[in-house]
Formats: sequence, structure tokens, C-alpha cells
Amino acid sequence: MIPLRNIALTIFLVTLTLGKVFAKPSADALARANRSFQEANAAYEKTDFKKAADLYRTAIDEGVADSRLYFNYANAMFRENQLGMAILYYEKAKKLAPDDQDIDANLRFINAQIVDKNPAPENNFLTKLIWAMHNTFSINQGLWICLALFTGIFMTAVLCLYAGAGLRAALYTLMVFAGLALCGIAPSLAYKINQQESLQYGIVLKQAVEMFSGPGENFPVLIQVHEGTKFEIVETRGDWVSVKLLNGKGGFVRLSDLGKV
Repeated sequence: MIPLRNIALTIFLVTLTLGKVFAKPSADALARANRSFQEANAAYEKTDFKKAADLYRTAIDEGVADSRLYFNYANAMFRENQLGMAILYYEKAKKLAPDDQDIDANLRFINAQIVDKNPAPENNFLTKLIWAMHNTFSINQGLWICLALFTGIFMTAVLCLYAGAGLRAALYTLMVFAGLALCGIAPSLAYKINQQESLQYGIVLKQAVEMFSGPGENFPVLIQVHEGTKFEIVETRGDWVSVKLLNGKGGFVRLSDLGKV
């Protein structure tokens, strides 16, 4: 497993400015969270994982959301053999820091240990290629790329007004390629943003959970899923959630059995 993140949580003040947290805790709450975070790191280094987990949880309960805090809490949960909670908080950390390779590495490591592997359907070569290109940049990177392309097209168009015939032809060609690149990246970026805003996932936190064909125990049981399994949440109906596995199979599980990413 990757070592702890030891950066002080006072950096949350910067994170707040960047809008990467879901709530704005007060200065006092940030100070308390920072103390708990540092004490938790010290407990973790002494292999007192239970104490570390409790202290990380205290910091989280102050209303602070930060990838480093979630990452360390997930490490402590893994050490306490709570795989579902560990995966949940690695996923939460990844949502805040999608390009963090350490989070990806830990997720791959821990997902290899859960009971339900739940692989996505195998895609053909063209689909794999499209998805590989789609996943080469994050939302932030995509926004900067689109801005750079748009600015480049605009500036090139201005230059075309003053350029000679030979140079104008080259500038037109450059504009066409930049426009094609923009038309290729923009739909992928829009899909990423829509996915982040509209899709919600849940992680099974109990050792075993039954998936029913409808929202209640009176419906037939379809399958049993185990701790750490990841669902796409389709719809919530009272105490029940309509979910879909990565392989496309769906059903209903109790809301209380899941942790929402």
C-alpha cells in the first residue's frame, strides 16, 4: 500500500478556494480537523490503525472533504480489514483527485481482493480505442485543451485577415486541424462532465447483501453480492435503491447496505 499523505489539512483553505470540497467548514472546524488528521497520522505510523481510523473519521465528521484525508482513512480501513469502507473512501478520494496515480494503484490492489470481480463486458477493438482516447485526459485537462484550441482558432482567424495568400492557406489548414481536434475533444469532455454530475455510485459495506428483483424483501432474490462491490445507483425508492452492476445486471438493494461515493 502507498504511504500516508502527511500534508497538513490547513491546505483545505486553498482547496475551498478552488471549490473542491462539498461543504465549507468553519475555521474552527478546519483547525480541529487538522489536529485530528495529524494525530491520526501519528497513530497510523505506530500501527495503531483503530485509533488512526477513529481520528480520521473525526476529521471527516467536521465537514471536511479532501482527497488526502479520504486516502489516509481508506488506508486505515484497509488495515482494519474493512474492505468496503476502504474502497468507498478511495473512490471518494478519486472523485476529488481523478488524476492521482496512488489512489488508482490502491484501488486496483484492493479490488483484486474482493469476492465479486464484476468485470465490465468485453469491448471490440474500435470501442477500446475510443475509450482509451476518451480516458487520456481529465475534465480539468480537457477544459484547458479546449480553451487553448478555441483561442488558437480565434488568433489564427485574426492573422488570416493580415496574412499574404501563401501564409493564409497554411493558416486555414491549421484552423481546420484545430477545429477537428476541438470537435473531437468537446463531446468527450461534455460526456465526462455529464457523467460526473449525473452518475452516482455506491459501494457494498456489508459482508454479503441480497439483490432483489424489486424494492422489498417480498420480491425474488436475484443474486448475492459481497463487500466492496461497486454499483451504479439508478434510482432511490424510500429505503431501497435500484442499482446496476458494471456488467449491466441490475436489481434492488437496501439503501442502508451501501455507502454513496
